[in-house]
Amino acid sequence: MLSVSLPWLLSDAVASSVMVDAVEHRFGVWSLAPPLLAIGLAIGFRRVAPALLAGVTVGALIVADGDVVAAARALVRDYLVGDSASLHAHGLILIFTTLLGTMVGVITRNGAMQAVISRLIRPGRDRCHGQQLTCGLGLAVFFDDYANTLVVGTSMRPITDRLRISREKLAFLVDATAAPVAGLAVISTWVGYEVGLIHEVYADLGQQVDAYWLFLETIPYRFYSILLLVFVWVVALTGRDFGPMAGAERRAVETGEVSRPGSSAPPAIDALPDGVARRPLVRNALVPLIVLIGGLIFGLTQYGSEGTLEVMLGASLAASLSSLVMTLATRALSLRQSLAGWCRGGASMLQALWVLVLAWALAAVCNPDNLGTAEFLVETTGRGLPAEWMPALSFVLAAAIALATGSSFSTMALLIPLSVPVCWNLLPTPVPDDPILLGTLGAVLAGAIFGDHCSPISDTTILSSAAAGCDHLDHVSTQAPYAFVVALVALVAGYVPVGLGVPVWVCLPVGLAAVIAVPRFVGRKPTARRAMVLPAKTASATDSASGANACDR
Repeated sequence: MLSVSLPWLLSDAVASSVMVDAVEHRFGVWSLAPPLLAIGLAIGFRRVAPALLAGVTVGALIVADGDVVAAARALVRDYLVGDSASLHAHGLILIFTTLLGTMVGVITRNGAMQAVISRLIRPGRDRCHGQQLTCGLGLAVFFDDYANTLVVGTSMRPITDRLRISREKLAFLVDATAAPVAGLAVISTWVGYEVGLIHEVYADLGQQVDAYWLFLETIPYRFYSILLLVFVWVVALTGRDFGPMAGAERRAVETGEVSRPGSSAPPAIDALPDGVARRPLVRNALVPLIVLIGGLIFGLTQYGSEGTLEVMLGASLAASLSSLVMTLATRALSLRQSLAGWCRGGASMLQALWVLVLAWALAAVCNPDNLGTAEFLVETTGRGLPAEWMPALSFVLAAAIALATGSSFSTMALLIPLSVPVCWNLLPTPVPDDPILLGTLGAVLAGAIFGDHCSPISDTTILSSAAAGCDHLDHVSTQAPYAFVVALVALVAGYVPVGLGVPVWVCLPVGLAAVIAVPRFVGRKPTARRAMVLPAKTASATDSASGANACDR
């Protein structure tokens, strides 16, 4: 009885909220070609940058109807560079990322990170402790996902290398505690964006609501984000892994190779030429990190989410300069060696920055003004649907769009103005805080993060790989099975029953029990079966096998 034509409702919702250009009807299924080509080439040839470039180029040719000259001009002017607004935002992110790299380059080259390691890794500290410490830092840096991935990944990489934790595992721990934490936090760079979308869609429905309060009410319905954070902690506490991640961890424990042999993992940035002296001092690492995190917190409290990128840039610049000042003030390195570390740290981010630019270009060619990839996916999904299935459908659709476009923010911006009005029209007596409506909202917000975690063209996934020093496709291939398991639990134990009327306080404990049980019953602990000798670049030769396997005790 409640079944209605979904395309008709979507078009009605579009007319009242978001004016979707008819460009998706022009290109049809061809709008899927660029992201599918990019993802397929990246997986097939294990080279992300050429795959992204191929996807963007094909997209430009489709938009230009095969006109090579017009496509080439648009490729540079509209996609790689972008308009003034995107150029400003993207430029700030690129500079922020580079400055963080310079800071890390200095504090690793001057021995400060080694000093921190010696304090953190004492007798009895083991692989499980290293994973828990990474998760704890991921929860602590809750205010922004970019800052989370870069700060936690680069800070913990020397520590996890020494503890024989694979780079794939570090990238997963970083990525899995970045966007979920920032999306759930009551104060973060995500809050203003999400609250703004919620306020706008309800205003278009003629409802005067407290958008921030509705945002808070959706938190229990973010099943994927909540369950993933619990899953990560269980994996860290037990030391148990399954699937490709178990193989990566076994390799790291048995051979000391924290990266897969033959992978394109970034080189270490803390190596010194022979004969160069340095003073490893803890304060030379702590001061820049305190300046960075303190600057981010202070700036966000003063200027709010509207000045997020400027605050990130200012904090990273202050941290980068403070790393140089502290190094020179304590005479930990000479001026020449300090600048060498600064430059090398910044240069280590160039590969990730280029991939990031290409990912943005692919998102631009797929946006509603060009191919309209996401809109095509929305309008071709489903035909007739009762309201009870809106949370589940919204979660699957958000995941598919985020996987194809690599952007959780773009997915939210598209689906919230579409899914909420559809659900509103399907309900017999809709109210703003109806559990099915809240479930639909929560499904979009969480599904966008799930798709982002599985997408090789996602910017946060790319940054997580870069910060952890992990081959990007190794990160995606080891993280995706974990993400799919948690997403399946979120769908079966969360969004389906919530739509059928089961209270959220019943669904959450069931989902939590499932994600706690999976690692304990399916996962296994890596064990050393032969003598382990770690490469000099990643760990000390004095590390013992007992530390690597202390989780077994």
